Amino acid sequence: MKISNLLIHLHNSVDAFSLKPRHIDQIRAMLPDTRITIVEDNHTFLEQLPEADCVLTWTFKSGWYAGATNLKALFTPAAGHDWVAEDPAGNVRTFYGSFHGRIMRESLLAMMLYFNRQIGKSLADQNSKTWGRLDYSGCVALFSQKVLIVGFGALGRSMAELLKAFGAHVTAVKRDTRGFADNPVVDRVIAFNELEDELPHADHVVFVLPGGAGTDGIFTSRHFNAMKPGAYLYNLGRGNCYGEEDLLSALQSGRLAGAGLDVFAEEPLSRTSPLWEQPNVLITPHSSAISREYLDLFIQEWFGMIGMRGRA
Repeated sequence: MKISNLLIHLHNSVDAFSLKPRHIDQIRAMLPDTRITIVEDNHTFLEQLPEADCVLTWTFKSGWYAGATNLKALFTPAAGHDWVAEDPAGNVRTFYGSFHGRIMRESLLAMMLYFNRQIGKSLADQNSKTWGRLDYSGCVALFSQKVLIVGFGALGRSMAELLKAFGAHVTAVKRDTRGFADNPVVDRVIAFNELEDELPHADHVVFVLPGGAGTDGIFTSRHFNAMKPGAYLYNLGRGNCYGEEDLLSALQSGRLAGAGLDVFAEEPLSRTSPLWEQPNVLITPHSSAISREYLDLFIQEWFGMIGMRGRA
């Protein structure tokens, strides 16, 4: 892809998501003949937009396309469509990041090992100076467990790849299973309408679903009741796919042994939410993809999409 005028707006309140001098140097080295403009606010971005034929940005509203008269392609690090709208006229090609799995699968693994290896107990014992060695016989290894991944896009596939390397038996759930029957990173791929039959066998249930009306409340109280007693639930996708009251009920009744939660229906999670007080819940603040390498991976992916061979 030939780029004449590149406009970059990758300033973010999360430092790991903001453009650094090393990224600028990489881009300039790869595109020495391209005019590159870097901005840090929406006002300046919109002023420069009419000249740009390519944009790297965190945010782009639908109405902004009217002023993007020369724009041919837009690239965003975001995986979801929450902050960047597609061109309603269909003239601008919009590309979303697909690199997040390499980071987020480590966050998922950390959560799983936290529960499997009783890290919470270890921290409590350390604080009380207790040598509780005889209390760890309930620890269990991933290679003897079954993991059910609900959502088998780029994130789910990357997570499955790592879990299979640990020896776990992995089943993926996908709405359209065509072409996925023999995927090497999972043992099985099933359709969503088979989920309820599979839940009683899963030790870990992982959600990596996108937001939106299509996933609102799709995991119901009936599904929670079908889960294997003592199983664990994890959500690193979006917080709309189940009711938090149903999750709380499953946790408080003992149906679930625990939950690792990175996303919630409303964020930030309210200080009054009872989830904070559950001893069997591990909460992270929508941080499963935050890592120093985040934009390095995005730029590496972007170079590949525009036909460059550089490494970020």
